[in-house]
Amino acid sequence: MSAAGLRRPGSGGEGAATAARYRGVLFDLFGTLVRFDAERLPLLDMGTERVRTTVGGLGHVLEEWLPGASAPAFLRTLQSVSEEMARARAVDHVELPSRERFRRVLARLGCDHERLPEAAAHLARAHMALIAEATVFPSEHAALLKDLHRCLRLGVVSNFDDTGTAHEILARHGITPYLKVVVISEGMGLRKPHPALVRAGLRGLGLDAGEVLFVGDTYAEDVVAACAAGVDAAWIDARHDGPPGDETPPAYVVRRLPEVATILGTG
Repeated sequence: MSAAGLRRPGSGGEGAATAARYRGVLFDLFGTLVRFDAERLPLLDMGTERVRTTVGGLGHVLEEWLPGASAPAFLRTLQSVSEEMARARAVDHVELPSRERFRRVLARLGCDHERLPEAAAHLARAHMALIAEATVFPSEHAALLKDLHRCLRLGVVSNFDDTGTAHEILARHGITPYLKVVVISEGMGLRKPHPALVRAGLRGLGLDAGEVLFVGDTYAEDVVAACAAGVDAAWIDARHDGPPGDETPPAYVVRRLPEVATILGTG
């Protein structure tokens, strides 16, 4: 559905009235406001192939805390631990910090127990620095925030396992001054689709659920969380997949973030 086909169930075509009802917008971060460019990550030689991964830039830190460790072996263990944690959080929606993921990897690879907490923290920070460097904030997204900030309260509600890095990314791209509230799952201890994050965003904006639009690119997390909190959702369906047939449809479907301006009456 293009911008021209924006829809809101029950709106009756009252575009101006629909726009007027929103006093705030909550944005997802990754895949919505900022993009992740994997081509900016270092290369790691895995023997049969070369892959883009933060591990390719962690050699010096890895050697310091786990001397003699193989970077390819570290990556394989990291992938295994990450998959295990993803399966668990899909059930309980609990967000564990990035350093916990690295602690589990280092423990499996035989890191000295007394050095484990500090080693995990250092590796997590080095990993996150590379993640931040690989983020991109498109100029059209910056223009949208500038326009919306003139008349609406704006915030970010995002799943991410390092709150400090999320704030660093927002500051790096000049997004922070536009925001009234930032809610990151690692800081909450829960992640979308749990509605707690969206509710925290509402409190930060000082608005009721009916006054806010949530914008995100991941249906199972962003749309489901917004609906559970009683907030209208605008889903960025960049791949033209369409909403899952067994789920409540979002209030709006767009292809690109700038199309949200049409919903809000600013485009």
